[in-house]
Amino acid sequence: MSLDNNYEQNVYKELSRYLREKEFKKFIKLIKIFEERNFYYDPFKIENRFEILSDLLRDSIKIVSERYETSALGDFIEILRFFNIHHLLERALSEEDQVLVRQVKNDKIFLANLMDLFGKITNPFIFYVIKEIPQQVHDFFIENSKYSFNDLDSFIYFVKNVFLNQYTIYGLSIRYLGKLNKFLKEVRKELRRIEFDNKIKNTEFIEIDIKYKFSDIYINNGEPQQRIITKKHLIYPQNVLKYINENLGKNEYYEYKFNSLSMVLLGGIGPQGHGFTYSTPRGEVIEICSDTKENEAIIIKYKLFLKEQFICRLDKELSKIGIQIRNEIISILNRLISPNEIIGYKKKDYILYQVKTFLLKFEKIEDIDIDDLYNHISEAISTILRPIRMVDQFKARMGLVLKDKLKSEDIAKLTSLRNKSHYDVLRERLFFQHIIDLFYDVYQKNKEKKETT
Repeated sequence: MSLDNNYEQNVYKELSRYLREKEFKKFIKLIKIFEERNFYYDPFKIENRFEILSDLLRDSIKIVSERYETSALGDFIEILRFFNIHHLLERALSEEDQVLVRQVKNDKIFLANLMDLFGKITNPFIFYVIKEIPQQVHDFFIENSKYSFNDLDSFIYFVKNVFLNQYTIYGLSIRYLGKLNKFLKEVRKELRRIEFDNKIKNTEFIEIDIKYKFSDIYINNGEPQQRIITKKHLIYPQNVLKYINENLGKNEYYEYKFNSLSMVLLGGIGPQGHGFTYSTPRGEVIEICSDTKENEAIIIKYKLFLKEQFICRLDKELSKIGIQIRNEIISILNRLISPNEIIGYKKKDYILYQVKTFLLKFEKIEDIDIDDLYNHISEAISTILRPIRMVDQFKARMGLVLKDKLKSEDIAKLTSLRNKSHYDVLRERLFFQHIIDLFYDVYQKNKEKKETT
C-alpha cells in the first residue's frame, strides 16, 4: 500500500471521528486540506456515516424528551443540514425506495419546506427524512423514553397533538391559536359590523377581540385545565380581506407561505402582552414573540444606515447646534467607521465613546461646556438611531404590503432574536410537524401488527 493510500485512509477515519464528535468545523477544515493535496473527497468512504447521523439525531431527541430543551430541535435541523451539504446521505436506492420518494414529491408543501430548510436536496436525502428519521424517533420513544403520562398511548397522543402547540425555542415563544378559517371568519364578522356602523374607512387599522380556549397539559399525570383567553388583535383590513377572498372555504392545505396576519396588543405571549400572528401552509394561526423583554425580538426592524447615510444625517443634526468643530467630529467618525458598515442602535455606544474621547481634549468649545456639547451630540445620534415603536413599525409594514412594496410573507423574516427569525421558527415547526405525522404512522402500523398477532 502506498503512502498516499495510508494518508487517505487516515483522513477518512478522522472525518468519521469528527462527525461522531460533532466537530463540524474540523471536518470542513480537513476536507479542504485533503483536496488541496489533490485528493478527491468521497463521502461513500466515510465509515458508519448513517449510524453516526442516527446517533446524533437521537441525542437531540433525547434532550428534547427528557429535559424538554426545545433548543435541541434547532440542533437537529443543523446536524441534518450539515450532512446534506456535504453529501453524507448519498446512497443507491431500490426501485421501491424511489417509488416512495416520488410519492412524497407530490406533497408540494413538504417538498418546498425541505428545499427551504436544506437547500439543494437529492432523492437519498428525501428518503432518509421520510423513512429513517420517523423510524428512529419511533424506536427512541418505544425503547428509551421515560414517560410522564399514564401510558404510552397518552404520551404518543401528546407528541402528535400537543407538543408543537406551545413551546419556546431560541428565546422565542410559539403558540398555536387555532385554524385560519376561524380567524378569518371572526375578522369578516367584525368588518361587517364596522361597515354596518359606518365607523371606519378601509385604510384604517382596526382592533378585534378574539377568544381562545387553551388546555394546559400537565405532564406529571395532572388533569388538564381549560382556560379562555381574549386576545386583542390589530389588523389592517385590506390585507386580511385578501386572505379571506383567497382562502375562506378551504379545508386543508395552503401555499407555502407564512403570511403576517396581525399584531397582538393585549393577551399576547410576549413582553407587555404583545405578539405577532402568522398563517401557515397547514391553515393554522401561530403567535410568536420573545419570552423575555428583549427589543430585538419584538421590533420588526430597527433603523439601519450605511456609513455615508449616517454621517450625512449626523452632520445635519450637528449643524442645528451651530458648532464649527462638527467637521472634526465628522472627520474622526469617517476614519473609524468602515466604508460599507451598517450603522444601527448597537453601534451607538461605540460612536459616543469615540466622540467623548475626542471632546475630553478640550475644556470649552466656542463657549459651550464640554458636557453640554456631549449631551447635544448624544441626543443627535439617538434621534438618528432610535428604534421605532413596535405598533408603528407593524403599521408601516402593513402599509408597504398594501402598496406591494413588501410581501406579507416577508414580515416574519424581518422579526428576529439572536439571528433567528420568526420565519426560521415557522418553517422548522412545519418540518417537525411532517416528521411527527410520519412517526405516528409508524407507531400506528406497529401497534396494529401487535394487536393482530
